[in-house]
Amino acid sequence: MDNNDAEETAESNLSLDDKMELNRQNEARMEEIERDIKQQPLTSDRVPIFELDQQYKDEAGSDSNFRAGVAVLKQHYRYIRMVRGDGNCYYRAFLYSLVERILEQQQNPQHSSLAKVEGERIVSWLKKESWDFVLANGYDEMTIEMFHDAIVELLERVTSGQTKLEDFHLEMNAENGTSDYCTWYMRVITAAHLKSDPGRFLPFIEQPGLDVQQFCRREVEPMGKECEMLQALALAEAFGVKVQIEYLDGHELVNGRIAQHTVGAENAAIHLTLLYRPGHYDILYPISG
Repeated sequence: MDNNDAEETAESNLSLDDKMELNRQNEARMEEIERDIKQQPLTSDRVPIFELDQQYKDEAGSDSNFRAGVAVLKQHYRYIRMVRGDGNCYYRAFLYSLVERILEQQQNPQHSSLAKVEGERIVSWLKKESWDFVLANGYDEMTIEMFHDAIVELLERVTSGQTKLEDFHLEMNAENGTSDYCTWYMRVITAAHLKSDPGRFLPFIEQPGLDVQQFCRREVEPMGKECEMLQALALAEAFGVKVQIEYLDGHELVNGRIAQHTVGAENAAIHLTLLYRPGHYDILYPISG
């Protein structure tokens, strides 16, 4: 008998009062977890990468493979920006990193022209092409309009130089505000991208018995649903950017490195770098950046 069977057998032998008490305890634990998550900022300040050392040092029973992975990351990255672990972390990290790259390139004389071109390309695509695209893939105009307008208005302000990084950071940390609105529209874009080519994406859906429509309805569109590699690929392709993801997932190093995957266009002008840990994404900042 495996552990799950043993737990189910033990629970089936409980009295009604004991089951009610167990349910109450489980609900209390879930509420405590949710409170702890909500105490985290939506997106933190940049912090030195070595703070990951402290996390795994303080974590009881932390796997040595995680600590070895952190040691590798410290050789290549200077900072990390933590994102709230509420199931929306990939989308928040993607948007924050995208806007931050545009804002930083605007301040660099060598890259300011590129930032303007790429910013205007993304704004133009969001305003017209993405809108037509999601409507063509079955989304209701009245349902998504305010979310579409929020991300367009944000990127217009960024591209035109009306928003500074510190103001953007504050805006992205406002509860129930721009970050959430933009996240939901990015989920719609991701789902529409998957639905537009079901034959290509269906083989990569890991949940048995789901077609692309069902997968999007259950795993992509709802807020709080974690992002898998399939969604990461779809969002990067839709925006026309390249996303490099470092995997700190407890696996052994290979040739002295942790696993790394890249999604999106290889020749994209904007490159983003994120860190994956089981069920979670944060933003990384290379030493050379």
